[in-house]
Amino acid sequence: MCPDTRSKYEFCSFISFMDSLIDNAEDVKELRLSGIFSNLLRSDEDLANLFSELGVDLPTNNFSYWCLCNAVALSKKHIAVKQQIEKHYTTKWKTWLAKAYNTHFSTPWTIIAFFAALLIVILTFIQTFFTIDPR
Repeated sequence: MCPDTRSKYEFCSFISFMDSLIDNAEDVKELRLSGIFSNLLRSDEDLANLFSELGVDLPTNNFSYWCLCNAVALSKKHIAVKQQIEKHYTTKWKTWLAKAYNTHFSTPWTIIAFFAALLIVILTFIQTFFTIDPR
């Protein structure tokens, strides 16, 4: 990892970015279920430990807030992506919508049942309206 090479530190950059995303086995589980990568190790905890151990001696640890040298794999792009991820997960309505979708609409049958119930409620309101105010 000599800074005199023409390497753009793509692998270091990837490992550093994944290390910044993965803190424990739950993070690995989320990324694995999303299809980001496959875990061929024994457990999700092993993969989380692997990324933590690989991230220890990377050039990204030389990062300082006043200087960002070429050897540092943590670039402005990674910082921007991480800020976008944080912004996405701190938006309350998106979080609530995702939780509602995953909790209540996990199968096609629940979606069909929801729209059938919604149709019944709408038709009931229409019938009530025309019963109260006949034309």
